[in-house]
Amino acid sequence: MPEAAVWAIYFLPVTAFLVNAGLMRKNPRGAATVTILAIGGAWVLALWAMTVTMSNHGEAVGFEPHTWLEFGELTVEFGVRLDGLSSMMLVVVTSVSLLVQIYSTGYMHGDTGYARYYTYMALFTSAMLGLVLASSILQLFIHWELVGLASYLLIGFWFDRPSAAAAAKKAFIVTRFGDFGFMLAVIAIWANTEGQFDIAHINELAEHGDIAASALTGITLGMFMGAMGKSAQFPLHIWLPDAMEGPTPVSALIHAATMVVAGVYLLARMFPTFHSAPEGVSTFIAYTGAFTAIFAASMGLVMTDVKRVLAYSTVSQLGYMVMALGLGGYVAATFHLFTHAFFKALLFLGSGSVNHATNTFDMRLMGGLRKSMPITFWTFLIGSISLAGVWPLSGFWSKDEILLDAWHEDKFLWVIGTMVAFMTAFYMFRAVFLTFFGEYKGGAEPEHGTAHAPAHHGPHESPPSMAYPLIILAVPSILIGWLTVGGFGEFVQGALPEAMRHHPEPESIVVVASLAAALGGIGLASAMYYGGTPSPASLLALFRPIHGVIANKYYMDVIAEDGLVRTVLHRGVGRGLQLFDTWVVDGAVNGVAFASRMAGEGLRRTIFGQPQAYTSAFLMGTITIVGAILVLGGSALEALQSLRP
Repeated sequence: MPEAAVWAIYFLPVTAFLVNAGLMRKNPRGAATVTILAIGGAWVLALWAMTVTMSNHGEAVGFEPHTWLEFGELTVEFGVRLDGLSSMMLVVVTSVSLLVQIYSTGYMHGDTGYARYYTYMALFTSAMLGLVLASSILQLFIHWELVGLASYLLIGFWFDRPSAAAAAKKAFIVTRFGDFGFMLAVIAIWANTEGQFDIAHINELAEHGDIAASALTGITLGMFMGAMGKSAQFPLHIWLPDAMEGPTPVSALIHAATMVVAGVYLLARMFPTFHSAPEGVSTFIAYTGAFTAIFAASMGLVMTDVKRVLAYSTVSQLGYMVMALGLGGYVAATFHLFTHAFFKALLFLGSGSVNHATNTFDMRLMGGLRKSMPITFWTFLIGSISLAGVWPLSGFWSKDEILLDAWHEDKFLWVIGTMVAFMTAFYMFRAVFLTFFGEYKGGAEPEHGTAHAPAHHGPHESPPSMAYPLIILAVPSILIGWLTVGGFGEFVQGALPEAMRHHPEPESIVVVASLAAALGGIGLASAMYYGGTPSPASLLALFRPIHGVIANKYYMDVIAEDGLVRTVLHRGVGRGLQLFDTWVVDGAVNGVAFASRMAGEGLRRTIFGQPQAYTSAFLMGTITIVGAILVLGGSALEALQSLRP
């Protein structure tokens, strides 16, 4: 495969962004067509790239980097790295993005920002593809920030809504905390590797022990901070649920399948470096992921907004992946990333289809939709079963890979992972029963800025442009897990050094416990929300205090927004800086001005308009100065001494 074809995967969406921004502002359909064609072309090339890397057993296809900048000792080279890991991600990004763009032609139809939407989508897709293909850590960081910019623009797409504008700012600011750590890590890499930015070379230096342990600890923790922000790990997870204020196709693409896995991809891309760091780093990563998984899953149990259920599910599944990487489960994490992208995108698009019919995401206003929306119901059910991890759908295979690694490395984390599997199955089938079973509750009136049909038309199946992507995504949600049998592990491990490739032995107890947890969660949800025994209302009354804490997201938003931002930063640090600026900085400037004014005022009073007085003062001053010079020069003293007897 020629290098130009690999670069074209990146530059096709870039071209679409430039064309849409410059020429298609008043041609919405043209903007959609340009974006779909560009991403469609990138998808075809991504499939070609995957076949090439498969023939190379997942090992890197050699492309030399190109010098972009030389300044003193700083040399910046950009290039493309094509191996099993990056080619897998290329297929994920282009496949989901293409289906989302097609789906959006129906979902966003009639929206006043239609052309702007496709412009932003092209920008995001190109930034994500640039991140995946980067051969340099600096090149990856640049596209990392571009992905954050595109996410900000798309979360706040309906900027006339205060909630959307606030969510966009929150996402941008919270992820900056993580990005600052990543930036420090990039600087530390340059300082400790004699100016190297090439990812393969950095991994090689770390593997061979050419980077000091203390420096490697700082580098890996800095990169993990970046991953925590992008992949919404505790405590930087608080931005992701609020990001649901953006259009639902944005949630499916950015906040389920692509951008949020950028942190996981970074950990996998730099896996040899993390693997070579002191053991405490990996332990910290594994336990952070495990805590995030169960913490977010608990909030998914009580949410009434279907998109927020899916958002907390995404945070939880990302925690699963991070836990796996911390345990050394490179294959398990990347495999779950691969399968999760398809069934979670399917679920988000399914929630958008339901919203298209009912004008709400509140499951308490839905119910009974399986009869009027059969395609949405069956595809959403498939996605839910896959996410729950029921055999033989794709989620079962990748989830069990993670639990298998946990069983071999840390039994406590295996227990946590199995509990998360139970909770995941429960909250997903709670959503299924509340949304699609029972009686229809009437929906809601359409919000300003959307183009959805009024609720009084009744629930209805979505148009073909929305239904077909659901059907297509249902296929990999069912079948793609079988790739583990066909050598997925060998393929993605081609990106690793030979010594780090391993294949854990399967354990029957892991499979049985995992399947029992999934079926148990489904059974409990069925009993409560379909059979009514025990009734949700009675359990709510029994556990109301706990429910209140969880429903309020453990008051994390209150702690972050009211406690940290408004109290500590605004009233504390901000007020202190304001006082310093007022009394010290402004005080010094104003003091100099006041002293100058008073000096001028004093000199002004010496001017009284009499020339003879000026002449007398001039003579007196001259005599005084001459006398002072004589005294200081010593001649006057000598003259006086000569007069003594």
